[in-house]
Amino acid sequence: MIDSNPLIIERSPVKAPDKASSEEMHYTWYHVVDKYVERTSPLVRKRNLSQDIDRITYFPGYHGRVGYDVSFHNLKDGLQTHTYAPLGLDIRNKWTLGGTLPHEPHEPKEPKEPTEIGLEVPRDGLWLREDVDMKCNFIATSFVKKTLKKAHESLVERLVEKAHIRERETHNSRLEEKNSTLS
Repeated sequence: MIDSNPLIIERSPVKAPDKASSEEMHYTWYHVVDKYVERTSPLVRKRNLSQDIDRITYFPGYHGRVGYDVSFHNLKDGLQTHTYAPLGLDIRNKWTLGGTLPHEPHEPKEPKEPTEIGLEVPRDGLWLREDVDMKCNFIATSFVKKTLKKAHESLVERLVEKAHIRERETHNSRLEEKNSTLS
């Protein structure tokens, strides 16, 4: 998940921060660094760093890196994260993966799992849902929401592409097994 995030340029494992709850002390914690490049930065115009332009627009006049601590906790059907960032930003995310692949075999005795009312998830196929609880300074709220939305849209695109690659690899290996048994 960290490596698929388009904003993150560095990561290193760390101990849980002092402000983490006792429950979060056993989670996996990282200190991550985002790189921000302002769209109107002379550096961008000079070198045409298009890959950095797509990352994020930052506070005018501020160039550099932003570091923060984030925890990851695996769940049966997804992942929980908790982020402590500068300016008092506190974000709790829950990513949930549900549904089934169209070609996935179903046990006749096993009914489809019911979905929670109001989730608006598709009846067939896979779905990914992100629930976010964010607390921050009201002045930064708009900026943080916009940044998070843009980064996570790109993150989801990367996850979908990785899933497509994995699906092709699985399909190709099945074909190879089938061909080797026929030979």
